[in-house]
Amino acid sequence: MSYPNALVLEERLRYKPDPQNEGYILPYGPRTYIFREGTDEDRITDELYRINLGSIAHNGPGTMDTTIATILYLASNPEIIQGQVLELACETGAATLIGCAGARFVLDPDSGSKPNEEGGGGGMDIMTLPKRVDIFPKRMQDLTLSGENQEELRDAYDNVKGFPTGKVSLKDVRWSTRIPGRRYGPFYRLIVGSDIDFSYPTSKELARTIANYLLPSNEFAVSNIKNPNDRSGGGGGGGFGAIGMDLGTPRSTNGGSSSTEPSRQVDTTIPSTFVHVCPDTRETTKYLRQYLEKGFRMTVNTGYLKMERLQFVFQAVPEEEIESTIEEMDLELKDETFRSYQVLRATHHPDYAGDGNGEYFFPLETGEYEGGRRSTYLEPEEGGSPW
Repeated sequence: MSYPNALVLEERLRYKPDPQNEGYILPYGPRTYIFREGTDEDRITDELYRINLGSIAHNGPGTMDTTIATILYLASNPEIIQGQVLELACETGAATLIGCAGARFVLDPDSGSKPNEEGGGGGMDIMTLPKRVDIFPKRMQDLTLSGENQEELRDAYDNVKGFPTGKVSLKDVRWSTRIPGRRYGPFYRLIVGSDIDFSYPTSKELARTIANYLLPSNEFAVSNIKNPNDRSGGGGGGGFGAIGMDLGTPRSTNGGSSSTEPSRQVDTTIPSTFVHVCPDTRETTKYLRQYLEKGFRMTVNTGYLKMERLQFVFQAVPEEEIESTIEEMDLELKDETFRSYQVLRATHHPDYAGDGNGEYFFPLETGEYEGGRRSTYLEPEEGGSPW
């Protein structure tokens, strides 16, 4: 990682007594994520920034662990977050929303929220985040959260309503289904996947989506792509207007490098990247790697991330007390665990020029995959272009 142990992330959950079952408790309120100073020791460090996530009650500890691993990975590798960013199968969208916010703090420590008397921290609830506040890295132009349909985007929709206008948009991307004649939409400099649920058959479709949406690594090719973010057809995605809100915004035509401010221009020495984080027990990752490498000539690296998870004993306070009371209590450690995650990173071949062109670079689309044996399963759809 570029910045190992860059941040410690506290996940704070709240419970209240169940009035109908004595001795039981019920979850209530949002998840609160608190960024703390990075450390390689087991100690509680200073609070830097906090975000409340969600408009409904949380669903307990451990259910967001892979999302947290993705958040910490992005925060520890902030240099890859630039230009236009896409999260596939985003669910709540927390992985990139909070990951990008963490990356901003790692790059610019003074951008965090300041403690206050009542909450113990800035308490920046993303449901009511001031429109003028930009909590994303300066080199990031905008973030697109995607699901396979609009129903899958409802949780993400609830979480992004308070973010600065023009920075976050929603889009349905049907990555698991091959649509005949599909033309893929805008290019992205970073594509993120957090434990995407794919099987052996759908790993091919996921690889195809990544290869077509990811900007080329060759910056000369990028500069010569005409309107890469305004390609006809728009792929399999549609607007999010079905629930009455269109959060899409106009995009630049050069892959996110149009800003005249040096601090906001993309670093062209960092190639456009796809990142996928999942538990190390996932066995389907090898199929995705195979399709990316052999089917689309991409460069793929796989590594591992170990996350230390500390769980503390519940702290009880009277309902009339303010929550900052907890900050003054002594915490008692209940459990310490270590969990390992796979991290797959992929970039395009340096000679690939974009737009899905080239028999050499996209052999999966030409039927020449795996040594030229023209498998019917891998041939292009009837009547389509050979590449």
